[in-house]
Amino acid sequence: MIYARALVALLLALLLGSCDVEFDAANPNPPLSPGSTVVPLLEWDTTMKSTFNIVFVPDTSYGDISVQANRQRFFDDIEKVIENGYWQNNAYWINFPRFNYYYMTAGGSAAAPTSGICPTVTWPAQVDTDAAFADVVLLLHPNELRDCRWGKKVTSEPTSYRTVVHESSHALFNLPDEYCCDGGYRVLAPVMYSSLNSCNTDVANAGWRNCSSFVATSGAGATWWRSEDSTTDIMSGGGDVVLEMGQADWTVMKGVLSARGPTNSPSVFAPSAWNRP
Repeated sequence: MIYARALVALLLALLLGSCDVEFDAANPNPPLSPGSTVVPLLEWDTTMKSTFNIVFVPDTSYGDISVQANRQRFFDDIEKVIENGYWQNNAYWINFPRFNYYYMTAGGSAAAPTSGICPTVTWPAQVDTDAAFADVVLLLHPNELRDCRWGKKVTSEPTSYRTVVHESSHALFNLPDEYCCDGGYRVLAPVMYSSLNSCNTDVANAGWRNCSSFVATSGAGATWWRSEDSTTDIMSGGGDVVLEMGQADWTVMKGVLSARGPTNSPSVFAPSAWNRP
């Protein structure tokens, strides 16, 4: 079952040639189960066997989510995140039925870091119980922060659309950062390598290979080799404007998506633009 009000709005938007979905706080769906703090917004597969499940968590600044006006403000921001974030990346958009969306009625908070670069986050306890099924738990906060990913938990401002997709791609596909020099790096072919030789000799990256190096200032300060060509892609940083997947990133993303069902491949990669509805 797909929740009718969300489905009707989405189908009408698709027919009109635009990416648009509307969530009505006056008619909220019931929680996933009695007493749960997780509520469906848009479900394509309620069995969750073919989908990846994204749960939005409100910052406490939204107020009590049981209050309709507060809930609508939260819904309005979620709509923007879906439309201007996920659906402005072609790889997500052409596979949109592969993602279920939910929200939590329990709130959390994100504040400036006490050490390092990542925010200090207070997550609602229900993230580990009610939202245990989630592939991404995304806390939306209003304050400007350097956002991060911790396992499946990520943070972002609701208008930092590139950050939303970037951090979600860490959580969903375990993609490494590709910017210099204080991100999260690891060996993941055909994206990132620990030596020039391994980057240059991998046949999987032959179609776009342009191995370039940088030295991380975080961790042990290792030298990393990025296989992507000279283009800037979604894993190269955060911000407002959403970028496309690079070809190496898509290779990884496709492998994860395909394990759960049929997957569509984008026709363009960063920095080329696609004809967004």
